[in-house]
Amino acid sequence: MAGGGNPCSARIKQWSVLMDMNDDRTQYSLELRQLIRDTLQAAIEGEFSTHEDFPFFLTRTAYDMFTEVEGLPLYPQEIPRVLLDWAKLDPKVNWQREDFLVLDLETTGLGRGQTVAFLIGLGYYEAGQFIVEQIFLPETEAEANSFDRLIELLETRAVLITFNGKTFDIPVLESRLLYHRIWLNLREKQHIDLLHLARRLWKNKIPSCALETIEYYIMGYIREKELDIPGSLIPQTYFQFLISGDPELIRRVFVHNQFDILHTAALFTLICDSIGYPPAQGMDARIDYHALARLYLSQGQTDTARSILVDLISQNQVSGDIAHELGLIYKRDQDTAAAEECFSLAAALAHPAGMLEYAMLLEKRKAFAEALELAERLLRWQLSRPLVDCNKVQQLEKRIQRLQARLANRK
Repeated sequence: MAGGGNPCSARIKQWSVLMDMNDDRTQYSLELRQLIRDTLQAAIEGEFSTHEDFPFFLTRTAYDMFTEVEGLPLYPQEIPRVLLDWAKLDPKVNWQREDFLVLDLETTGLGRGQTVAFLIGLGYYEAGQFIVEQIFLPETEAEANSFDRLIELLETRAVLITFNGKTFDIPVLESRLLYHRIWLNLREKQHIDLLHLARRLWKNKIPSCALETIEYYIMGYIREKELDIPGSLIPQTYFQFLISGDPELIRRVFVHNQFDILHTAALFTLICDSIGYPPAQGMDARIDYHALARLYLSQGQTDTARSILVDLISQNQVSGDIAHELGLIYKRDQDTAAAEECFSLAAALAHPAGMLEYAMLLEKRKAFAEALELAERLLRWQLSRPLVDCNKVQQLEKRIQRLQARLANRK
């Protein structure tokens, strides 16, 4: 993004001269707006739209399919079936990179009512490059015109890629489009919201699933504070720009939005290249494979889920949850011996649900003493909880009484 010297002082002098020389407020307003546009274009490389009234400002940056600083790839080697199923994209379609459009907004607030999307970031693939376009409102009156380019790209790209777009970006756009009486059914657009998938894959691995947290813990990138701006400061920065016209205030918002677009594409790439199983390059330490197994299981791909869990246990990456869930898969497959082995492991790791499953199997094969010991352990655990589940306690007490009776009948 092009830079330039700070034009603020010179511009203020020009404004003062205009105010002294021109009493016509309408003419002054037009000249002031043109001055703001000139200084914006001098500071940030871009062009204004051809709209006669209230043009928007458009920047365009091309990348050779990798991010500039950290060299992250911006499109996957392939899109695995599990992601297509999760996103409800037709796996029979030969999806091409030109089908995808990355979207991220910078807005004047977090609500949906009067919130304005003053910067629309768009990323798309064209002629072997990843293009980032940013549609900026130098004045809020340009909002209606700014949708022209957005609609043009939406009409030529089949699938949206966002990060939290279903909850935030799309509702904000819908609200603003309706305000300007523009009908565009964004809800019917095919949409991959990476936040939902990131939560599935990493919620138990990193402190949060905010994009910048994922950048740091998963993608190995730290944003430079001197270039970027905290998201919480973006609305007030835009309002300050509207008051002062100083493009230096808004430059960091452009950088922030560009990072969001690039890293959303990079995250899409990382996920696609990492969740196919078995992994072509071996297991990736950044991926929570237990969470991945659950993703496959949710898509009905039980065999792959089983393979992942078996591999984790064989590599000593075992937990009570992993052993219990693998046991449930074997139980559904009616492989009692394998299920019992898994539930035994889960019980040894003090996994409550695994202990109960193991106790039920032991009772079924008449190992009443071992089943009773497990049930009593599980009851003590339930009673020690800060919030006691009375229903489970009652069920365990009945189980213990039944097992004690069966043991007594043996004597």
